[in-house]
Amino acid sequence: MLYMAGGARITRCHGPFVSDTEVEEVVNHLKSFGPPEYVGGVIEGPDEDKEASIDAVLGLTGGNTDGEDALYDQAVAIVIKDRKCSTSYIQRKLAIGYNKAARLVEQMEDNGVVSSSNHVGKREILVPEQA
Repeated sequence: MLYMAGGARITRCHGPFVSDTEVEEVVNHLKSFGPPEYVGGVIEGPDEDKEASIDAVLGLTGGNTDGEDALYDQAVAIVIKDRKCSTSYIQRKLAIGYNKAARLVEQMEDNGVVSSSNHVGKREILVPEQA
């Protein structure tokens, strides 16, 4: 279907055509269930406590658990020993997922272990090599 909104450019879009009559039938069907019951908390936003618990569930909290600390320590040891740091390299060496590896690399950057990535994506190892 080609669609032109208010004299703007024509846009090609895919989707079913729904006539005005069909829209009215759907609206009337929904109205037959009675008046709507709105949830007031939706527009107020989350409470601070709820937001913190959501972040904890998603793993976005700043604090690490002991397992994550050990994993971070392993990642730092690998980077210092091999003098290489990339998300995919950490992912392969530790057999972890991309998101966790990316979080570890970002944490190393925040802690000054590695530099931020340059224009080609390489990172410089900022800590000296250990004997």
